Amino acid sequence: MSGHPATPDKMPSPAPATASASGADGSHTATGAVVETVLTEALPVPDMVFGGGMLVLVIMFHAFWIRLITGVFLKRSKSAGVHARLWRADLLFAGTVVCLLSLHMAEVFIWSVALVFGNIVEGWARASYFAANCYTALGEPFSLPHAWRLLPPIIAISGIFTFAWTASVLVNFVARYNDLRAETMARREKGGKPRESGR
Repeated sequence: MSGHPATPDKMPSPAPATASASGADGSHTATGAVVETVLTEALPVPDMVFGGGMLVLVIMFHAFWIRLITGVFLKRSKSAGVHARLWRADLLFAGTVVCLLSLHMAEVFIWSVALVFGNIVEGWARASYFAANCYTALGEPFSLPHAWRLLPPIIAISGIFTFAWTASVLVNFVARYNDLRAETMARREKGGKPRESGR
């Protein structure tokens, strides 16, 4: 009778080996799931694909119009009419600044269109308000769904890039504008002296 209880104790011995094997497979699967979840949380795909694509689009849009505005400004600044009157130089510079401002407003509108048609923000007014705040790096006025939490920083990055680009171009515009005024005033002084001597 003492030999019978020993056999049931020895019978379940293969079971732990099977359980450990399945446990090893399960732990491997669980580890893979944890890594995938961590990567998804750290780098959400919708944010990176949608936001990155829109970021490139906005930068290329800005590049095209900046080149166009710069070309027009330089061409007009070399014309004889701008050198003839001070107010024409002032008007050229003011028009250029308005064009730059309009360019940035258009880029905010592009982000607003993306937010509305992407079903991320409902309503044009809310989308424009959200895009303008993020684009100017003021911060998000309200929170987006969790899946789009990286989109506000991407919008802010696009604004930082384009504003820095505009600022660098505007420095050259101001320098050229000051040269125009100086040249116009110098021509006016030279033109006024002969008239006084003739009188």
